[in-house]
Amino acid sequence: MMLCGALMDLFAQALLELYETGQVTLYVERDDGFIDEDDLSWYLTSFAEFPRFEKRALKLARGRVLDVGCAAGRHALYLQRRGLEVTGIDSSPLLVQLAQARGLSDVRVVNGCEPLPFRSGEFDTILLFGNNLGLCGNPIRFRHMLRELNRITAPAGQILATTRMLSVTKPLERDYIRRNLARGRAPAQVRLRLLWNGHTGKWFDLLLFAPTDLMVLAAPEGWELVNVFADVDMTAGYAVVLEKAAPPRRR
Repeated sequence: MMLCGALMDLFAQALLELYETGQVTLYVERDDGFIDEDDLSWYLTSFAEFPRFEKRALKLARGRVLDVGCAAGRHALYLQRRGLEVTGIDSSPLLVQLAQARGLSDVRVVNGCEPLPFRSGEFDTILLFGNNLGLCGNPIRFRHMLRELNRITAPAGQILATTRMLSVTKPLERDYIRRNLARGRAPAQVRLRLLWNGHTGKWFDLLLFAPTDLMVLAAPEGWELVNVFADVDMTAGYAVVLEKAAPPRRR
């Protein structure tokens, strides 16, 4: 593997190492000093191993599908095998190559947080799995993404996505929420960086959601939260279904 110095994509490098060798150790550090090992093996799983809330949401996919932040392509590959027309996008060229190697037919290097190179109304279903609902990092950029997804989806378009809530009963997460509020940040705006093989990545923000917060942010951009799927509790992860709201009637 060739590393690219300061521009190295640690997540992509680590996932490629797992794919090639079957083992990898990647740590995630939060900006309050909390460090946890990230289990990357689930990025290479098949449908039988997906969490139940992901399976329930994926079964609703229809029409032409865009998988935003597809990584190694596990969800896109499942839908492709189901016979759906799927396009995967990821900002990492390494991950696009990995998804291609695993059999994804249409996968492109595209940043999901920037203007998308697709026609208006081109897709019926958008996937934002693996916490990708919050990949743009803050509420303003999130709403810009929703606006762009509204543009490229058909009138009956839908978003299938996963996220999780921070827990107010776990002291470390409760303190983190308080810390964010004191700094004027969104309560569940998490700042992280990756640690892999002696390298330290750049800080990035990930936005997590409670369903009510998601409703407030999505409604002005033309999306309505219509369903929530959770296995145990929402702090462990859950899936949402957002449907494109009908435009208001003109009087």
